[in-house]
Amino acid sequence: MSLADNSFNGKVTELVIPKFDGVSDQLTLDMATIYEAETRIIEARTVNPSTYGELEYVFNDAYRTLKRHVATVGFQILKAEKAQRQAKSRIILEVIPEMLVGRAKNADNADFRQAVMMQDSEFVGISDRLDQLKTILDFLEGRIKVMENVSRYMKVQMNLIIRSGSYNVYNTQR
Repeated sequence: MSLADNSFNGKVTELVIPKFDGVSDQLTLDMATIYEAETRIIEARTVNPSTYGELEYVFNDAYRTLKRHVATVGFQILKAEKAQRQAKSRIILEVIPEMLVGRAKNADNADFRQAVMMQDSEFVGISDRLDQLKTILDFLEGRIKVMENVSRYMKVQMNLIIRSGSYNVYNTQR
């Protein structure tokens, strides 16, 4: 996982997940709209009828982008889980029977099988990739919650302004 050189206000705007042999190609997640929304969160504190529309658009755009990235990463997790199951079945059907030759019958237990799997570089690599993808998914889902909460806050603020009748859309001076 790395960050590309494109920038938005000094921040990198692409999250690059490298190619993983046999499982997935390189993924590039565009983060520009997300970073833009994050830089504008402070504006939500003072939302008013004249700024609400644009801010809501920015946060909704970031939300849509995040949901698309979550779907993409979720699909990659499914592919990695399938590859992990395939590697595990290869180990159980091919590697472990060879290792049990000449050993006592009680050597074939869950701990032995787990130890053999953890010595297999393919299985460990896929497990690491799966952990990496799950961490990225958690990161993206956390950002989704932020966008939802900011939008909810702005809607509450707008309702308070409308109900109080204290804000005149045509006169921006208070």
